[in-house]
Amino acid sequence: MIAQPLLLLAFLLLIIAAARQAEERFPVIQKISSAVVCTLLGILLANIGLIPRGGEFMSSLSRYAIPYAIVLFVLSTRLADLKTAGPRMVVGFGIAGFGTFVGAFTASLLFAGLLGPETWKLGGTFAGAFWGGGLNFAAVGQGLEMTPSLFAGAFVVDNLSTVPWMLGQVALASALAGVFLRRAKPDALDAAADDSEVDTDALRRTWTEGSISITHLAILAAIPLLALAAAGLFARVLPGVPEVLWLTTLALILGQIPAIQRLQGSAMLSYFALHLFFIVIGAGSDVREVVAAGPWLFFYMILIILIHAAVLYGIGWLLRFDLATITLSSQAAVGGPGSALALGMALKWKHRIAPAVIMGIFGYGFGNYLGFGVAYLLRGVLPG
Repeated sequence: MIAQPLLLLAFLLLIIAAARQAEERFPVIQKISSAVVCTLLGILLANIGLIPRGGEFMSSLSRYAIPYAIVLFVLSTRLADLKTAGPRMVVGFGIAGFGTFVGAFTASLLFAGLLGPETWKLGGTFAGAFWGGGLNFAAVGQGLEMTPSLFAGAFVVDNLSTVPWMLGQVALASALAGVFLRRAKPDALDAAADDSEVDTDALRRTWTEGSISITHLAILAAIPLLALAAAGLFARVLPGVPEVLWLTTLALILGQIPAIQRLQGSAMLSYFALHLFFIVIGAGSDVREVVAAGPWLFFYMILIILIHAAVLYGIGWLLRFDLATITLSSQAAVGGPGSALALGMALKWKHRIAPAVIMGIFGYGFGNYLGFGVAYLLRGVLPG
């Protein structure tokens, strides 16, 4: 077993490099992402005894990797971008969040007997993920102190949702086109929407490669530490508010400062930190528990998405929204900005791509609030 901290850290970093290389070379890895590969490798290597499943060093990595990722990702959220997204996309994304709330709450009530005493944590974690993305899943799951095995199994299941739901929405777009076309208002396309094409590969590259100056690197390294210290202080003063929500709030505030908005490399650094966190989460998992939880977690996740879709498409139809807004709002919520971009390009809805990507980025900031809200609501409703 590699237990010496320096050797262990070097090995974990090489795992990230190998996962990134695999995503760049193999299309099948691109579909599940290098972050999922890191989780699976963490599970495998820990369960065969090559890396430790816990310990002080691994706990420290888990403790600090997610706060870094949260702050750096949320720094890219610009409130001024809401104007660019347009009122119809903003409302559509809000309805998507409501659909996620209804789905997570209802599915948790129905599956509580099958998923066990941590169902309320699962409900909050999936609610955060389906109004933001994997970062929110990690943040809420860690904040709620979900057991590592359940977290790892749920994370893998969550990442299985993006591509199938994207394919499902392509089918829905074809099946519902006539129904929505007859209902959509003539002014369904907001004048504020950005008409420019968006490059899928370019968006992904902002998370995986780029240049950064030493000055920007130093500032971006310091900001999460300062935010974490401040969030810890606020959490001690007001212990009823989770520390991760203080982090999210502070990052949202900082992200509106022009000097911080000009910093380059925050998304790339946060994505790197997430990879390290997911290896540690995988390493803390017992493979037998992950496999045992898998089937019911999968059906649970499917039900959340189906209810989310029923609520969103139903309300969207009643409000006479156009199909592009509803479809891309859902994909931005469930899969994040990258998958919303890919779906918009596939369906040739270029007028809605930029607004959907903007709302997906907002999901990084707002999803945590929804996740904790659903979790605490479920904790008060489900039997102890």
